[in-house]
Amino acid sequence: MKKLLFFSGAKGGTGKTTLALNTAVLLAYHWRDAAHYPVVYLDLTPSLGTGALLLVGDIIGAWGRPSLSDFLAGQLAEPLRAFYLRRWTTEKGPFQIVFAYMARDAPLTKRHLSLILDTVERRLRPRLVIIDMPPVAAGESPAAGAVDYVVPVVTPDASAIETTKTFTEVLGAPRLRPVLNMYIPDYPVSAVHAAPWVKVVQDAFGEEPHVIPYDKLLQAARQALEIEVLKLKPTESPGVKAIIEYARYLSTRLA
Repeated sequence: MKKLLFFSGAKGGTGKTTLALNTAVLLAYHWRDAAHYPVVYLDLTPSLGTGALLLVGDIIGAWGRPSLSDFLAGQLAEPLRAFYLRRWTTEKGPFQIVFAYMARDAPLTKRHLSLILDTVERRLRPRLVIIDMPPVAAGESPAAGAVDYVVPVVTPDASAIETTKTFTEVLGAPRLRPVLNMYIPDYPVSAVHAAPWVKVVQDAFGEEPHVIPYDKLLQAARQALEIEVLKLKPTESPGVKAIIEYARYLSTRLA
């Protein structure tokens, strides 16, 4: 089991959750015959994150159910009681994803996260756990030392790139290809750096980023509580096309 963290340092609004959730769904489909529970998605955003909301499908239905918040508060002895299954049927057969979320704010320590991950590995045996955490200051993440790989997600924003770079170094896990999200091709140059945004990100992380263009269709799908790669075709959405390409990269890199 490999553990992958999508993060954006202390910056919010980078589209990190969109990338993490859609990647989880794509890889669950890709590995549907390789494991019974190929991908586990952990949304560790306090008070029900967007990723969990899209998987539950109903904000009302999420309240009152056991969540990881109950486990962290000592109200659940077994963390798996806070895990759920979302299943889809396609022409090539069904596939499913296991997920868990936090219904309210609760202190999450490194010990808690390690216990949750150990339980998932022992009981569910997935190929991959994708962790989606809220923005946090460098040095304060319970994921430091607990994950195998990290994916930095940035936008065309000078401060976002710098803080995410610092955060990468603190986490200490091998870094995969960085993602430059919400990129607008008509405005390719950073006025602060007097250089193309792609070059700025490459200089910061030492590798050319995977570029996901700004796509208003992604925003429309999200407002309709739809998971983008299940709603939009790559031929109509350049954002979905780029997300699929990154999922292919991960499937090869994590194989």
